[in-house]
Amino acid sequence: MAAPAAATALGDHKPARRCLPAWPSIFLPNNLSFTEAFKAAGRSYPQEAYSQGLIYRPALLAQASLRFLNRTYDLDYESTSTALTTTPDRRGRVRWEEVQVEAIDARALDPQPDPQARFAALEAPLTEAKTISALEKDFLDWVYQTVKATVRANETLKVFAGPDVSQADFRRQCSEAAQDGRNKETKQVVATFDKKIDVLADKLAREEHELSTDQAELSGRKMEEYTTHAETLLGLFGKRRKSLSKSLSKRRLAEQAEADVKESKEAISDLKAQVATLEKEKEAALQEVSERWSQIVEEEKEIPVSPARKDILLDVFGVAWFPFYSVQIGEETVELPGFGH
Repeated sequence: MAAPAAATALGDHKPARRCLPAWPSIFLPNNLSFTEAFKAAGRSYPQEAYSQGLIYRPALLAQASLRFLNRTYDLDYESTSTALTTTPDRRGRVRWEEVQVEAIDARALDPQPDPQARFAALEAPLTEAKTISALEKDFLDWVYQTVKATVRANETLKVFAGPDVSQADFRRQCSEAAQDGRNKETKQVVATFDKKIDVLADKLAREEHELSTDQAELSGRKMEEYTTHAETLLGLFGKRRKSLSKSLSKRRLAEQAEADVKESKEAISDLKAQVATLEKEKEAALQEVSERWSQIVEEEKEIPVSPARKDILLDVFGVAWFPFYSVQIGEETVELPGFGH
């Protein structure tokens, strides 16, 4: 936490009990050593520095605990909003966003001030109970309206991560979900295309079997045609006459067998082309699936989530006494923060 600016003039300092308001006060612990106070103030430690004791200056301290619950985003997250200012507006106005500090552990607060310390004068608005009450309400309203928990979300993958999940873990969850989705869709694409390809493969096997039968038929018909043709020629020169019509009939049967073989070859060629086309379509579909899921894993956005009013609890609110070291450096007297965290 950045310490409040140190005062350069002491002014009038009153005994403790005369400066405290009627309501309970909060005492910030003097948890910085004399030398640490110089470092916290961004100053070097001079040899001629002498401590003149502690001085408490009034500050306004506000701290609320928040719980963010959202089932849609699987969110259950707790945070703290803390504000601390030594210079509240005398009209009772505070820009809470400008005085935010790190959370203060309420257990670290001192129950009593340093008995040897002096107190700066308590002035408005910290002297007015009504104003303090109004500021408390204003702080809680500001927390409700302003403080959000940011959820990283990939809505396509249904992966959500609250502020307590690192970016690396969120991306890992998205990658795993995308991998599962890609694998599932890949199996569906493969199954769809393989079913079509298997149908064509069955047809191709039947056509190849038919081609083998047709080729055997053609071979037999050609042999019959050759034999019949030879006998017809021999009959022309011999005593026994062979019918020319029988030779022509064998020719027609051979031609039909040739046509069957040609038809089977064309059918096989067409089926192979269809299989090749499906294989290319399958490859393209798998590529599209892979690229689309790679894009899906990058679909990240941030969603602000507000707490319910009932989930905002006020931890501490009121006048907090901030300890400063009064330090004599030559002829100059300065104040350095005695509290830090």
